[in-house]
Order: sequence, then structure tokens, then C-alpha cells
Amino acid sequence: MKFEEYIKENEISQPRTPQEYVDWFKEKLAITKTLKEELETQNLLHEGIAKKFYEELFPLYLLLQNKLVEWDRIKVKPIMSNPPYDVEVLTCREDIPNYLEITVTDFDEAEKARMKYHLNNVLAGNVLIKRDEKTGKKISVIDNEAHRCEDINQKVKERIIERINDKMTKSPPHNTALLVYFDDSIAFCHDKANSKIKMNSFLDSITIQWQNKFVALYVVGASGESFYERRRVG
Repeated sequence: MKFEEYIKENEISQPRTPQEYVDWFKEKLAITKTLKEELETQNLLHEGIAKKFYEELFPLYLLLQNKLVEWDRIKVKPIMSNPPYDVEVLTCREDIPNYLEITVTDFDEAEKARMKYHLNNVLAGNVLIKRDEKTGKKISVIDNEAHRCEDINQKVKERIIERINDKMTKSPPHNTALLVYFDDSIAFCHDKANSKIKMNSFLDSITIQWQNKFVALYVVGASGESFYERRRVG
């Protein structure tokens, strides 16, 4: 069974208002929960349409949840091709970006390796990737201990900076905003009182000149309860 049976490309790229998009995505998210076992491998490894779903459509859903009132008269159109942006925003308002570029901090090569290991083993720790020219990539578990909260926060800070730096090599069109997703169940946790203070302090300390490429920086957490916004000055 494939996720592609339940979500089609032409369906994804249909323009929707924020409320229409949130309602539509909730329906698709419910399918992933109902068919959790059947779609487990594809979803864990972000294969096929699942990559688009979790790395672009889900962060967009979280952003729009926080913008339902402010952006109520716009429409969003996820792009299935490969231009220098992921979402077109259909609006005449000058205070809203016309395009969104999306990036995630919680799924890279190491995380995919961890998920592959998880499919056959009980795993809650880190993964070490070793390369060998003859045998290819080997995966082994480093540890299975929980890391201190500040260490986890620091890793997410580093990943956010890495993702922003990666996007600075792109040439987005005029009036593009950057959307960064992170998992706020493990870092800058949404249920901890000081998390927002710490994240806001971190975002204010970033020295990357993202304003040279993007009109705004949005940071969303997986819970939907963590949302941060920075806009280009002037």
C-alpha cells in the first residue's frame, strides 16, 4: 500500500484558502494515523509523496494554523515542480509574501538512517554512519541515552542555522519568505515556560543576513503551538 493512493499530485497543487488547506491537510493526516502500519516504511523514510507531505505540506499546515485570521483572504498553492520556492501565495496584499521556501531541521541523512534501523530494531538513540567504498554505507547505534535539554536545544540551533545557510545559496524570486520547521516535542519544548524566551533570544542573535534573500523568516514547531516570526526591516 502506498500513500500515493490517498494523495494525488494534482490535488496537492490546488489553490486553497488557509482554512481550506488546514481542513484538507487534517483529512490526509488522519489517513496516516488510520493506516499507520501499512504506510509505516514510506512515512518513516519520507519516500515518494511522503517526502513532500512531511517536509513541505506539514510545515505549511503549521504556519497556516497560526495565520488563519491574518491571512484569511489569500490562497496558497504548493508547487510540485522544482522552482526556487515551494509554495505560491496568491494575494494582492503587499504585507504578505508571494512565495514560501520551506526547510526542516529534523530529517537528514542521519535521521533517515535511524529510521531505517528502527524498522528492524528498537531504537531511541543516535546513529553513526560509516562509509566503505566496497560495501557502501553501514549503520550502527552510538548510544541510547537521553541528552540534556540544553544539548538538544543547541543541536536544533545549529540545524536551523545550517538550513538557513543552505537556502542562502538559492535565488528565490522577489518577496519570498523562508519557513523553518523543527520538532518542539524534543527541543525548545512547547510545554516549557522558558522555551519561547530562549528561541526568541536565539533568533535575535542569528548573524546570517537572511534579509538579503527573504522578506520574512517563519519558524514553526511540530505541535503547532510554537510559532516565531521575523520580518525584513524596511
